[in-house]
Amino acid sequence: MHSFHQDLNKSQGELFTRKPHGTAYQSKDAKFLAWQPIQSGEIVALFNITNRKHPSYGSTVTADTLRNLRLQVPPTPPKPPSSFVA
Repeated sequence: MHSFHQDLNKSQGELFTRKPHGTAYQSKDAKFLAWQPIQSGEIVALFNITNRKHPSYGSTVTADTLRNLRLQVPPTPPKPPSSFVA
């Protein structure tokens, strides 16, 4: 089981999760950025597009958007419990 550093930024409502020592969750096209609570109470993963050849390079998107753009979705850390974000 991995050990993760979690930092809840309550003013922004974002939960950032990183592997220790700055190791990133990434694919050839995107990098995991954060877990984001949304109005429905669900928590969604956010990614930055890192493929410099893609027109959406630098954009922050969801996994669904990555799939719609035919980009590879990177692995993500375990989703935090919804009670942790509330």
